Amino acid sequence: MSGRTGGHQEVETKFDVDSTFALPPLTRLDGIASAAGPTEERLDAVYYDTDDLLLARNLITLRRREGGHDAGWHLKLPSDQPGRVEITRPLAAVERDEAPGGGNVVPGEFADIVTATTRGRPLREVARIRTVRQAVILRDADGRELAELADDEVHAQTLGAATTLSRWREIEVEALGDDHDVLAATSAALVAAGARPAHGPSKLARALGERATRPELPDAGALLAAGATAGQVVQGYLSTNAAALLAADARVRLGEPESVHDLRVAARRLRSVLRTFDAFFEPPAAAGLQERLRTLNLLLNPVRDGEVQLARFSAAIRSLDPRDVLGPVAARIQGRLGSQELRGREQALEWLRGAEYAGLLEDLMAFVREPPFSPLGRETDRRTLLRPVRKADRKLRRRVERAAAAAVGPDQDAALHSARKAAKQLRYASEAVTPACGPEAAKHARRAKKIQNILGEHQDCVVAQTTLRDFGIAANLAGESSFSYGLLLGEEREKARLTRETFAARWPRLSRRRHRRWLR
Repeated sequence: MSGRTGGHQEVETKFDVDSTFALPPLTRLDGIASAAGPTEERLDAVYYDTDDLLLARNLITLRRREGGHDAGWHLKLPSDQPGRVEITRPLAAVERDEAPGGGNVVPGEFADIVTATTRGRPLREVARIRTVRQAVILRDADGRELAELADDEVHAQTLGAATTLSRWREIEVEALGDDHDVLAATSAALVAAGARPAHGPSKLARALGERATRPELPDAGALLAAGATAGQVVQGYLSTNAAALLAADARVRLGEPESVHDLRVAARRLRSVLRTFDAFFEPPAAAGLQERLRTLNLLLNPVRDGEVQLARFSAAIRSLDPRDVLGPVAARIQGRLGSQELRGREQALEWLRGAEYAGLLEDLMAFVREPPFSPLGRETDRRTLLRPVRKADRKLRRRVERAAAAAVGPDQDAALHSARKAAKQLRYASEAVTPACGPEAAKHARRAKKIQNILGEHQDCVVAQTTLRDFGIAANLAGESSFSYGLLLGEEREKARLTRETFAARWPRLSRRRHRRWLR
């Protein structure tokens, strides 16, 4: 799946200008030595969305465009990097999807990528935008292309029950490489010449109006600014991570690295905070979502576990003296764990494309938009907000005490794993209240993360030992040497011991009483 659609990071700035606006001389700017053009392109794009504009409201754009050097289907997705990720498919590659009536249907792979956002709603034509573009390429002294400046005359028409027409002129400057300084320089020159920040984030948003710019999920900052109740503070955190879940889902379908991890973390954060602050919500809905999010996490575990163990063992084998690698060790590990990851990914994708997952997402988004707050969730007292965090903090300290009292071996391993789970719960709870409680809550979350990471490494060592023991047994049964697996197992056992010592040494400092004063 990886890279099946191809994509690049689109980083651009946009400006509105009057019909009489004249471009300033850009070759006088630092770093820009020459400008090629302008060349004229006539672009005709049809945009697709759901009836309630879920794509636009989640900052996703899907269009079919004719004309210009990049005619085809374009899908633009939010990114945690500057700009958006743009994925394209040439028109010829999807001609088989032409509808019998002469219209066009969205390519199946693009519809799949945005499934988490549309949740089964049909995609239809919502706008048509025709653009006459004068394009100029800005280059440095070596002839390297830095940016494309597009001077666009835009004619837009909404499609559907009500049709509106609009026209305007705008300027786009898109970076063509990794050097984004050119955007700041050209932006300053354009503003000095009379350009204004663009009316909307995209041509489509401007054409469709306010409905397209109203986010599906509430803004955490806006909730806080309006004097958020205890429940609304938590709602803001849920909103942030529900959006992260949708974004990670699209990346999983694209087969991007770390995407399964990101999806699992978003689901885990949502589930953990729903559990920690359950008293802020009416129980049936919150409890049901927790269990369904747990199902999602369990489904993703084999994929992620296969990724992590394969990377871990591959690095360990490379570090061995070649004379100590007896038999097809690397091939055995790659074959088994690679197959586990592949099977897990196929099973996960099948579930992610099913009705049960679509229903989970629909209910989750509805819950986050309008949570069923309990009377406790409607309170504004800071102590109400902090009470669940104090409880999570006490749970972590109790579990660490149990682990310290347990005998070294399976019992202590299980106790440390339980403490790790409590550290995650405390971390997410502290993150959730940080917007309302400030830097001390953020510091507490970072301390909990350090504990989680140390104990996470210990748990990885424990799991690795079990896996390597299984590999050694399988090697013996196949008539192969188990020597190398024994070496690797010994290394993991030693790493686990060192990790326990590290945690024992750092815990007193991380758990100091003064760190919890903000929880009073």
